[in-house]
Amino acid sequence: MPQSHYLVPDQSQGFEKNIEHSALLDTTDDAEDSFVGAKERLLDVNNWNSYIGGGISLQLTDIHDKVLHRKAHKGDRIKIATVPALHLVLVEAIEYDDYPDEGRETFAVRLKQDDGATATIVIERTHKSLAASFHGRNDATLSIGLTDEQWGSLVKGLLGDFLQRS
Repeated sequence: MPQSHYLVPDQSQGFEKNIEHSALLDTTDDAEDSFVGAKERLLDVNNWNSYIGGGISLQLTDIHDKVLHRKAHKGDRIKIATVPALHLVLVEAIEYDDYPDEGRETFAVRLKQDDGATATIVIERTHKSLAASFHGRNDATLSIGLTDEQWGSLVKGLLGDFLQRS
């Protein structure tokens, strides 16, 4: 778990990176509630700093660089300020899928840089299991604005307290 998600593009150049964390909850109802919480945390870009830690600033903005105080929407931008660089990524896609016959649902956000590099973050629930994963594709710099450790911290943070149960 998770299976390859259709929003994760094929790897054609540069680096490929995959980071995943998962948790097994007590009941399917707990996993369903946790999935909703993880999905909300994923869309709350302005709060990602609390999962990643210091030395970095992430802000949800519009195309005119105006800071937005709401959940992310397709077409928004994320400003990632690190020392000494500034990265702007587009929220290219946001997708929810439900597979009731499989007891599975997914929620994914794909971010894209101007150079074609992508970062796809997927939240997936299958029965009592909850997972969050990061998939970096076609990145010449291996980072899309964040280090592997920072992407890993974000993915863990999206799962919240439930990661401790796995």
